[in-house]
Amino acid sequence: MRFETRLRRQCTACTESSIRTYVANIKALAKLAGLQEAPGNDASWLDVDLLQVVKNETLGRYKRFSIAGRKALQAYGSKTAGFSQDVSEQWAQAVVESSVEYDKQRNEQKRTTREAANWPRDGYQAMQRLARQLYEEEAQYIYESTSPEHITPGDLYKIQKHFVILFYAWHALRGDLAEARITPKGQNYIYKKGSRWHLHIGEHKTVRAHGAIDFALAGPVAEGLDRFLPYVRAATDHGYLLTTMRRGTRLRRHDMLKMIRNCTEERLGKRLGVQMIRVLRVTESAEEVDQAAELRAQMGHSAATQFQYVSK
Repeated sequence: MRFETRLRRQCTACTESSIRTYVANIKALAKLAGLQEAPGNDASWLDVDLLQVVKNETLGRYKRFSIAGRKALQAYGSKTAGFSQDVSEQWAQAVVESSVEYDKQRNEQKRTTREAANWPRDGYQAMQRLARQLYEEEAQYIYESTSPEHITPGDLYKIQKHFVILFYAWHALRGDLAEARITPKGQNYIYKKGSRWHLHIGEHKTVRAHGAIDFALAGPVAEGLDRFLPYVRAATDHGYLLTTMRRGTRLRRHDMLKMIRNCTEERLGKRLGVQMIRVLRVTESAEEVDQAAELRAQMGHSAATQFQYVSK
């Protein structure tokens, strides 16, 4: 039995995106153990020696690989050859330890080594700066000179790249944008409610815990969608928002994520994935909260001083 088949049989409540994430991370863990992929019927490679190697990784990789190891052992089950209940419990404990330490670091707003290396000088605002740059240097000319009926695959890809960066400059979503349809069909789609564009994500990583995601697009993103969508409708018939350049088929999630990483590396000198973009956004929000709290404290101190002066 292939490992992915085993995982799917065990993880019946997992979304498709979660399955893909688990498969990718477990495959990476298997390579760390010197294997090409996870064996289908032998759990012995998930031993304490591998766990020690994982613990010596950076905190982000420690958390990622400990979860992958724990999930792999759950998929194998206690009746699989090489399965050890004691080792399984050690992997489970590693998940708890790495998650606690990771959250502690997050709460203290400390950057991991990888984050520090990829942190743009202006943080999350770098995404808006990049979106403006792409519009001024590429997208604006295409919109002004080419009608939707005459758009070429190459130019469609350029204005699509601008829209994707613009979207993530305002909405730090996971990779679910790649699954969005242009009509209200399936689980993930865009739709208009009144005069406002909305995005509905009915299938995502945490859907069972938090339900569907549904929100109105920020003004600049909605304006970008109004420009971009007519070209999508004129040039494609697959029903999805994003398109490949060579074949004109729907753009898959991993290709969209690759496009974001390549674009940010080329333009910003920082290779940003959606996880990093989410960290940038959360950090900016935390800084805004801290600044607001400091301002309130200053205002409170000023008001108290004025009250003392008046009382005198």
